[in-house]
Amino acid sequence: MLEKTPQLASEQKPNDGGWHNDRLIREANHRLNQKGKRGKRAKIKRSGKNLALQFSFNGKQHQKGINITVSPKGINEAEGLAELVTAQLTGGMFTWDWFNKLIGKSENISNKKELTGKQMLEEYKIHFFKEREQNKHQKSSWKQLSGKLELVLENCHKPIDLQTVKKIIELSKNNSQIRKTTLNGLINFFNFFGISEYNNLIDHYKKNNNPKSQKRTVPSDEEIEYIYQTGFNPGVSTAKKWLYRFSQWQFLYGLLAVYGLRIHEAWSIANWDTPVTLKNGDWVTLFDPNDNKSEQQYRGQKKIIKAVLDSTNTDHILCIKHDTKTGYRMAIPLSPEGHNWLKEFNLLQPLNLPDIPNPLKRMGKHEEVCNCTRDTNSWFKRKKYGFTAHALRHAYNHRGHRLGINLTVLCQSLGHSMQMNNTTYLNTMSHEVKLESMISEISKDKEKRSKIELLEQENKLLKIKIEELENEIKYLVIILEKGRT
Repeated sequence: MLEKTPQLASEQKPNDGGWHNDRLIREANHRLNQKGKRGKRAKIKRSGKNLALQFSFNGKQHQKGINITVSPKGINEAEGLAELVTAQLTGGMFTWDWFNKLIGKSENISNKKELTGKQMLEEYKIHFFKEREQNKHQKSSWKQLSGKLELVLENCHKPIDLQTVKKIIELSKNNSQIRKTTLNGLINFFNFFGISEYNNLIDHYKKNNNPKSQKRTVPSDEEIEYIYQTGFNPGVSTAKKWLYRFSQWQFLYGLLAVYGLRIHEAWSIANWDTPVTLKNGDWVTLFDPNDNKSEQQYRGQKKIIKAVLDSTNTDHILCIKHDTKTGYRMAIPLSPEGHNWLKEFNLLQPLNLPDIPNPLKRMGKHEEVCNCTRDTNSWFKRKKYGFTAHALRHAYNHRGHRLGINLTVLCQSLGHSMQMNNTTYLNTMSHEVKLESMISEISKDKEKRSKIELLEQENKLLKIKIEELENEIKYLVIILEKGRT
C-alpha cells in the first residue's frame, strides 16, 4: 500500500483545462443575469463538449443546442446569442423560426414537417455524424442512440405522425435502458427540426420508464490474484509463434489492476522508463530540457516525477499523458493490505504491452473504440474470466475505499469526479465487499478502543505511581528537616 501521495496544486480541478471553461461560463451567466427581465433571460449551459442556451418560452423551460463547441471563443459567441434571445423574449418577439435562423437552421420549420420520415432521417443522419466529427473525443454510436428511429423511418414515405412516434418508442421494452436511450434520441431528433408537438407524449413515456441498473461483476482481490496466476497459460494447441503474447496480456492485466487504468491509458504512460516534469502546477509534460513550451494552469515549482523503473523510486506514481505531449493526470498503485502487486505481478520490467498494430487508432464505422480496447475486451471474453477489463478499474476503486485512501486523491488517481465515485463506481460494490468493509472498520474501531482503554489504564497507574512518589518525597523532606534541627 502506498503511503505517500502526489500533492497537486489544485484539488478537485480537472487537469484538462475544463476548469477554466467552467469559470468563463459562470462569468458569462453572471453578466447575462444583469440583462432582460426575470423569466425572460437566456443563459449558457454546458452539454458534453457543446454549448446550449437555456430559457423559458410559453410557460416551459427549454434547453437548445447551438452547434458551438466549448472553448473560450465559443463561450464568447454563445454569450452574444444569449443576449439576442433575451432581447427577443423581453420584447415579446421570440419565435422558433427566428431562433432556428439564429443558430443556422435557416429553413422554414413548416417545410420540415412536410418531409417524409425517410427524408427527415437522412437529413438528421448527416447532422448527427457531422457533429461527432467536430467532437472526436466524444463520439456516440448511431445504433445506440437512434437505432429504433432508423428501423421505423427508413421505410416511412409519409410525414411523421403520432402513431409513427409511438411505434418507434414501443419497439423497446418498458422499464429498460434501451427505451430510455430511444426516448432521448427522439428528443434530440425533434429538437433538430424544431418540432415540439410530441414532447408531452415523450414525457409520458419517460415518466413511466424506470429501468433498473444491472450490477457490474467486479472481482475481489483474491479473484484478481487467481486469474493472474492461472488465466494466462497457453493451451496445448497454441502455435509457438503466439506464445510470447500470453506474458504481454498478463502484464497488461496486472497494470490495469494495480493502477485502475482505462484500457487505452496503458498505451499513454509518460514515465515508465523516463521521468516527467510537473510545470506550472498540475500540467505534466514530457521531460525535455530543451523545450520551454508548456500549458499553464497554476504557477508553481517545477517537480520531477521519477520513472517507474527508476531504482530509487519508492512511490511508483504513474503519469498518464493525453494524445498530445501534455499529460493530464497521475495514478497511484494500490495493492491489498499486506501485498505489493507491483512486485508480485512482475510489473517492474520494461513495458510489455500486447503487440497490437496502431493500438490507439479508433475503429468501427463511426470510430467509437480504440484497437487496444477492442482487442483487450475480446481477450477477456474469450478467456472467460467472468468480468471485463474495465471491472478491474472498479475493483481498484473499491480497494481504495477499503484501504482508507483519501477520497480526493482516489478520485484524482482514477481521473473522475467525486460525484461519479460516489454513484456510478460505488454502486458496483457488492454486498459482500460492503460487509467486508464494515467488519474491517468495526475491527479497526475495536482495536482503536482497546488501545485507548489500555492507555487509560496505564494513565491511571501512572497517576497512582506519581502520587506515591510525591508522598515519598514529602516524607523524605520532613525527615531531612528533622535531621537538621
